[in-house]
Amino acid sequence: MKRYIKKLSYLLLTLTLLMGACQPEETLIITPPNAEFTLDAPGISNVYLNFALPNNPAFTITWKDDITGSSDYTVEMSTDDAFTSPVTLGTSTTDNFSMTVSDFNDAIVSTGVTNFSDIAVYMRVNGGGTYTNSILFLVTSYPVNAPTFGAGGAANGDSFSLSLANNDQIAITIAWEDPILASNLVDVDYYVEGAAPSTNFITPIEAAMVTNQTSVTLTNAELNALAIESGIAVDATGDLEIRVRSVITDAASGSVLERISTSITISVTTYLTVLDLSTTWGVVGSAANNWGATPDLPFYKTDVDGVIAAYVTLTDGEIKFRENNDWANNYGSNSSTGGALVAGGGNLTVSAGAYKIVMDLNNLTYTIESFSLGIVGSSYNNWGATPDFMLEYDPYSDVFRGIATLLTGEMKFRMNNDWTVNYGDNGNDGTLDAGGANIVTTAGIYIVTVNMNDMTYTLEPIDYVWGLVGSAYNNWGATPDAQFTRDWSQPFGDVWILRDVDLLAGEYKFRANNDWAVNYGDNGSNGTLEAGGANIVSTAGTYTITLDFTDPANPTYTVN
Repeated sequence: MKRYIKKLSYLLLTLTLLMGACQPEETLIITPPNAEFTLDAPGISNVYLNFALPNNPAFTITWKDDITGSSDYTVEMSTDDAFTSPVTLGTSTTDNFSMTVSDFNDAIVSTGVTNFSDIAVYMRVNGGGTYTNSILFLVTSYPVNAPTFGAGGAANGDSFSLSLANNDQIAITIAWEDPILASNLVDVDYYVEGAAPSTNFITPIEAAMVTNQTSVTLTNAELNALAIESGIAVDATGDLEIRVRSVITDAASGSVLERISTSITISVTTYLTVLDLSTTWGVVGSAANNWGATPDLPFYKTDVDGVIAAYVTLTDGEIKFRENNDWANNYGSNSSTGGALVAGGGNLTVSAGAYKIVMDLNNLTYTIESFSLGIVGSSYNNWGATPDFMLEYDPYSDVFRGIATLLTGEMKFRMNNDWTVNYGDNGNDGTLDAGGANIVTTAGIYIVTVNMNDMTYTLEPIDYVWGLVGSAYNNWGATPDAQFTRDWSQPFGDVWILRDVDLLAGEYKFRANNDWAVNYGDNGSNGTLEAGGANIVSTAGTYTITLDFTDPANPTYTVN
């Protein structure tokens, strides 16, 4: 029975196969892909161009070409999707193209775009006259063109006549334009620099620096200093070139992008900031400088030609007057109180004290008189309980000056530590009146100036008086610091000088007001001062030391 069932199964299978073989055959159609010339969508659509990486690829694009049969492709860009003014970026013989940061940035700048972020840049590829679709990048670029001098500021050919009377008033405004600032993308430092004409700014002189601003002003004093440093003589007219240098710094790498404007040339008439009252004559003697062991005490010009004056502090002894620190031309006299000058004459005997000596070289006569100008009062010495604070003659301005620490109280000026000649101020207007009212003071440190020519005075408050302290001088403060004085020859700088100080082999620092609250050393032994910096090593000897705090951010010192 099983055998019949098996045979029946084979018969049914055969019939099924025969019936399937008799069905009509269906046709299979395979469709090939459409031919295309297509620019692939970029992996990124925002491109940031970093000037610190100029040779890095800015972008890479690829395309597919099944139809042009071209082996040369031209890549174009435009700032509008209609490609109104296409710019050729380059060519390729393959199906891809890339461009460096600097080249792409230059291409964008060439289109005249004035903004620097979200710049729409459309790209397409031309293959034998057939174009791909376009793709869009949003680009952040960096500036290439330099700032340009703008309206509202100095222009080429302008003239500026400066004067001491307008010393602190604005003399010039320098303005420029720079579109990068409108983007608020980066901080831009602008340096205004000057130089002598036709020097190509080999040694530029910095006049001012501002950040993210498009103008600076210079006072008469600042423009005068710039012009004189460039080479224009004092009380003369000359040309000065001015330019603007832009600096952008990449925070990550420290790389700098510098752009320099074209320069303008202006005419500047300068003025004398300090007087030159020097002469070739001096006081020599046992009472002055041990007969020439140090330079003679100087005579200065007065308002009368040929009449010269010296303000000196002498010891008991003898003096004479000579020219050029040399005995070839010298004068003495037969009288120690004044009279005729005698060529090669006798020594003059003097007692210790402060004196004004006047030589009249026109008539060969001289006078010598006690002369000192000091501060007296409750604000300084309890109205004379101790010696008055003496002012010193400043030949650079023809005034008397001193740096005094005053108390809250009252003061006057008087001559020779005596009340015979004294001055106050009746109107509190800065004018001195003989025997006038006491001058009220507030505690502090002051530059005190008295002008005996027009009988005026000023009290200018300052924060610090500088001194030298250390094992090289006073065993780190066991005795008072060596005190610096202001360098009056630089009236617009904060310069201090300590002349002929004797130092031991050791170390020293500079500090303010004989106190450690504010002190400076030198960490790099490079002449730059750092707050709280390292001790400065000294070799035994006699030195003149200068401190320059004119630029508070970069104080310096010199040792000669």
